[in-house]
Amino acid sequence: MPRTPVFARCVFVPRYHVENLPAGSVVYDASSYADPPYCPLSPMWVHGGVPVPGAAGVSSDTVEGVWQGLKVIRGKIAPRFFRGPGAKRGGKPSGHLFGRKEIGVVEARRQIYVPTYEWVLENRIDPDLIRGFIDAACAGVVQHFHDVGDNGDPNDPDQPLAHAAVLVRYLNRRCAERG
Repeated sequence: MPRTPVFARCVFVPRYHVENLPAGSVVYDASSYADPPYCPLSPMWVHGGVPVPGAAGVSSDTVEGVWQGLKVIRGKIAPRFFRGPGAKRGGKPSGHLFGRKEIGVVEARRQIYVPTYEWVLENRIDPDLIRGFIDAACAGVVQHFHDVGDNGDPNDPDQPLAHAAVLVRYLNRRCAERG
């Protein structure tokens, strides 16, 4: 009888807690400061052809470009952020533009950021890298992922969302689908 794989969750860990993990933990830096092959997991990484949610036929070079370009600041979005490397946009946003509607940050994370980042994971990241994370988790290896952000709660509008938390949710969902 085939053995059912042991599932170990992937875990988001804030960058300041990396040194407090149990010995033997596998830790991945998913930030733009990471070494290859992990640096392309950053939303700042230029992948090209990233669809902009709510804007049919429009694409961005980066996930960060989508996020920053759709921010509504002083009543305007900034599509110029769709081109080139990911960059932060100054100013206090009133929301994000999704189609013709301005939405709040938590809803924008659900409708814009998470789908865009997951699209990149499925279409621009080396499938062997993703498969390796999933295979390790199914084999019982606990993996910890971090980036420069510390907020793993997409419902916390007061802090930027750490993309490593989105990556972890995606990987855990894929592991669960695998069975």
